Amino acid sequence: MFNQQQLLFTPGPVPITESVQDAMLDLVYHKHEGFANVHQEVMSHLQTIIGTDGPILIAPGSGTTGAEIFMRGLVPFQSNVLVLVQGRFSSRWAELGRMFGHNVMTLKSAWGEYNSLESLQQILREHHFHSIWITHTETSTAITVPLKEYCEIIHACSPETLIIVDAVSSIGIEQFNMKGYGIDCVFTASQKGLAAPPGATIMALSNRATEKAKYYSEESMIFPTMVHNLPGMIHVSQQHLPYFTPPLPIIAALHASCNHIVESKTHFEDLSIQARNIKQTISKINGCDVIGNAIGVTAVKHDFAPRIRTSMYEHGIIIAPGQDEWASSVFRIGHMVSYSPNDIQRLAKTITMICESL
Repeated sequence: MFNQQQLLFTPGPVPITESVQDAMLDLVYHKHEGFANVHQEVMSHLQTIIGTDGPILIAPGSGTTGAEIFMRGLVPFQSNVLVLVQGRFSSRWAELGRMFGHNVMTLKSAWGEYNSLESLQQILREHHFHSIWITHTETSTAITVPLKEYCEIIHACSPETLIIVDAVSSIGIEQFNMKGYGIDCVFTASQKGLAAPPGATIMALSNRATEKAKYYSEESMIFPTMVHNLPGMIHVSQQHLPYFTPPLPIIAALHASCNHIVESKTHFEDLSIQARNIKQTISKINGCDVIGNAIGVTAVKHDFAPRIRTSMYEHGIIIAPGQDEWASSVFRIGHMVSYSPNDIQRLAKTITMICESL
């Protein structure tokens, strides 16, 4: 199915199809009218996938680049920020907030779990925050949080608080409705559920966030920057022009991959069924304890997790290691795009063979 010498079952970068690879050659110059046409279509597709009619920005970088752009350009200096932490990547946003001089409070859950609705409600009764940072799917633990319910609580308890969502491992995979949930900012990346190569961060803003970005910039309430100036990025994106030289091959790839997602009537259902089948199959293998409800990634606890990952690589299949406190006890399987039945069968047979030999 994929033109890859080795089979990637990693939570990003993901395998890309030949049609997406071919599309990367289509855009060669960002000041030609062809760029504006492609950009407009990509924006429309991304709005559909994310569930918004607000501005969409594409910039060179990773998902973390998008987080940094929002943390610097949308959060005034020394603001009170709440970060919901349930793994390695959500903890990164707390660290980022402190780097920019904000007053960061964290609401932490144990690895493999997410914060309860009651704990979120309680902290909002006791404290006021400029913004709340939520990681929709925590890649390190394979946990997807109840985002819609979180947003309902925030709107009820603290309607002035901005909701900023890390959707790096959920956009294009999990059902998502930015406008319906009342989310102010979303950042994601090209190399996961959007099924394109790495190299671009994608950001979406509500009208409220757009107005605040302009106000904070004009009043010099945020850190100045040339390349990642939010009001400037928003303005040129709405004109379908680049702010600086854009990642042309990645935008062309997104044009092809997002078009496929939007046109498919069963895309999200197919990924959900695939995830359920993979989790059920792996859970039946000797010694494997499946962790996580995420559609795009599965964490597997095993006494010999590092040895399994090494052996899988030797058999031509790349899976991801556990991280931090799970480094020696967990391996992770990414399934953020559709795989062929043969690919999934090969994955299961190889893990089974390795586990039986341990």
